[in-house]
Amino acid sequence: MACKIWGKKSLNFLVKEASAAIREGMVHRVVGKAQVYNNELQMNVNDGIDHLIQGPADHASLDPPGDFVFSPADCARNRDELLRMAAGIGRPGLRALVERVFATHDAFFSVPPAARAKHHAYRGGLAEHTLEVVRYTEAFLVGAEGISADRDVAVAGALLHDVGKAVCFAEQGFSFCQLPTYSLLGHISPGISIIEQAAEEMTVDGQDLSHLLHIVQTHHGIYSDPKPQTVEAWAVHQADNTSALLHEVASDVEDTHPGEGRFGSRLKGPVYRYPAPSAVSESVPEAHAPSAPVAKEKGPSDLSQWC
Repeated sequence: MACKIWGKKSLNFLVKEASAAIREGMVHRVVGKAQVYNNELQMNVNDGIDHLIQGPADHASLDPPGDFVFSPADCARNRDELLRMAAGIGRPGLRALVERVFATHDAFFSVPPAARAKHHAYRGGLAEHTLEVVRYTEAFLVGAEGISADRDVAVAGALLHDVGKAVCFAEQGFSFCQLPTYSLLGHISPGISIIEQAAEEMTVDGQDLSHLLHIVQTHHGIYSDPKPQTVEAWAVHQADNTSALLHEVASDVEDTHPGEGRFGSRLKGPVYRYPAPSAVSESVPEAHAPSAPVAKEKGPSDLSQWC
């Protein structure tokens, strides 16, 4: 939840001291008042700012550590499943390339989030998101009638589309911190470099490598430069967006009261939460009609932030 640090009256300089003392991924003691504002819980800190100025708590004294780790991801299971999918790639050179990339960037499976705040924004979220993208990619290609596609290169592209994020975040405390690489270069350029470096040390078919790099380079779809130009590249892009979008909607709906609609802060659009079936009265048909969502906030939806 949001934490607003107001500080003490006439001692505004303490806010700067507190800001300088806060370290991402670390545990800090804080005292404040929790309240609901705009249907969301937030904390306001005044006198409690004294605790923040003292810096992070001694992590060695925190027991159990699991109380301070937020991650719904099953990192071990996701790692095993992704490696199984990589092993299922038919062409030896392409399969070996994907496996080598994963072997040299093992943190991919447990540390990085998939996005900074919008979807899968927790430790191990990147691997969980990647697993979903591979599943959706395969489902799209199997479900499309009369379309010919290269399953091996599509799966390889889905597995490695966000691999650049493995070098954009680092473990810190009980969580992770964002490295300058993420804001300066993004994650696509580092991902291309990781794949090309791995390919230099093994034998990979030139066309397979070119197609794989194209998928990684263009997986943001219409926001990419260049844009996707193959069925496989578009399939990975759509799978990437689907994974992100469904989590965006689900998070916004979860934060909405049953029987109400509102503007979803993650989706950047209206969402509605239907009451549980058992809670709907057949004698009140109006309960089935969604209430009008609140007015849309200004500013266009930035689809590139989903990825």
